Amino acid sequence: MKIFTRVTTASFVALAVALTVSAQGVSEKITNKNASLKASPKLVLSPCFIGGIKGSVKCGSIDVPLDYEKPDGTAIPVHVVVLPATSANPAKDPLLIFAGGPGQAAGDYGPFVRLAFFEVHKDRDILLIDQRGTGKSYGLNCPSEGLEDVTTKPKVFAEKCRAKFDIDVRYFTLENIMRDTDTVRAQLGYETVNVWGGSYGTKSASLYLKRYPERVRSIIVDGVLPPDSSLFLSAPASAERALGKLVDDCKAQPSCNVAFPNFKAQVNDLIARAADGELAFKGIDPVSNEYVEFDLEREMIVESIRSVMYGAQGTTILPYAVNEAHKGNLAPLLAPLLSSAATPSSMYLGSTFSLLCGEDVASIDAEAAKRAGEGSFAQDSYYTIWSNYCEGWDYFRPKAADFFAPATGDVPALILSGDLDPVTPPPLGEHWLKGFPNGRHIIVAGTGHNTSQSGCMPQLIDEFIDTLDAASLDTSCLDYLKRLPLVVGPNGNVE
Repeated sequence: MKIFTRVTTASFVALAVALTVSAQGVSEKITNKNASLKASPKLVLSPCFIGGIKGSVKCGSIDVPLDYEKPDGTAIPVHVVVLPATSANPAKDPLLIFAGGPGQAAGDYGPFVRLAFFEVHKDRDILLIDQRGTGKSYGLNCPSEGLEDVTTKPKVFAEKCRAKFDIDVRYFTLENIMRDTDTVRAQLGYETVNVWGGSYGTKSASLYLKRYPERVRSIIVDGVLPPDSSLFLSAPASAERALGKLVDDCKAQPSCNVAFPNFKAQVNDLIARAADGELAFKGIDPVSNEYVEFDLEREMIVESIRSVMYGAQGTTILPYAVNEAHKGNLAPLLAPLLSSAATPSSMYLGSTFSLLCGEDVASIDAEAAKRAGEGSFAQDSYYTIWSNYCEGWDYFRPKAADFFAPATGDVPALILSGDLDPVTPPPLGEHWLKGFPNGRHIIVAGTGHNTSQSGCMPQLIDEFIDTLDAASLDTSCLDYLKRLPLVVGPNGNVE
């Protein structure tokens, strides 16, 4: 028997963070005394293989300064993967991928690239850079050690993570990532690039455009987080919007409406009971097959609902899972948490902390987060979780005056939003579009967080990059997409 008293930390992070694609992280422990990992002063590529891609690609690493104000000081490697175009006469401008998270390694994006950019790859190189702090670019990895980690308070977990690395983690900033990125671009000889950013990677794409506008031929942002929008202020309303759409769809499906007529009320009741300390899980861990007991706090219930809505398929079981939890069977609702404890994460949490803590958590305070959570089932739980982690981490706040300014430009821009997205919904995409007169916003029905791989979107992305004409794209090929029927029984039945 295992008995736990808290569910707010490491094994739960995988559920609480917005993941862009499914990719396996690599466990690394940095022990180098002087924290200087020399790769090469110049970027030299050689054949290699990455997950999800058939055949060899090209990989290499280059040294960059940890602190650009001290170019002769500590250096760290930045790892690069180039997927050469398959055409005999490729275009000279590649597609540069900015990974999301924050804290994902673009070098792990092979499966996603194969799905979303197979058309682009025919005529253009695909450029994947493990941003500093992820993957093979001095990965700040703090993997969960399983369900035992749920007993660890967030601040203590972050402090344990921080203690693993003999390096100043404050320099793993977005500004430095942009410098690293353009260093790689220049080394590879690309005059201009087409930029794609997904989820938190849309912030990276926006900042790269601000810093190097002459290098950006076109820009695509999928699941937009505008630089002038706080993640923790927008998240409650975004989550409430997604839940409202699910409630409406349940009412519109006769079998769901009959089975779960009080779905929204049940959500609110579960959260209230958790806040009052009245919820606990007692049962078999489906991964270890051991009996476990643990109390459930408000944040856990909120995130068990909110995070499942990132993927549209996950929403199909949510009314059923909430109804079961309300009756006392918490297993369906908590299954993602329990399974995540034994699943390698694609997040390099040290990078996540350095970026989220400095750029988002530090930009607001608890009172502002509480006000933003009014009227939402999510309340201020997302901010509460991450602010607790940030108490145990070192970070810099952005210094540039325009860091939080809106993204703007005449560059051709394609903005993508999933209509069911619980964290970067269409209103944020509409906000980003205001700064781009040559932009177009496509809202994809029936999809959640990130849409580049949905339906005919890979072909539309390829056409946009070729023509630079977002307005002429025929999106009727997306019209068939809609949310799948909602499950009303344990066997997956919808009737």
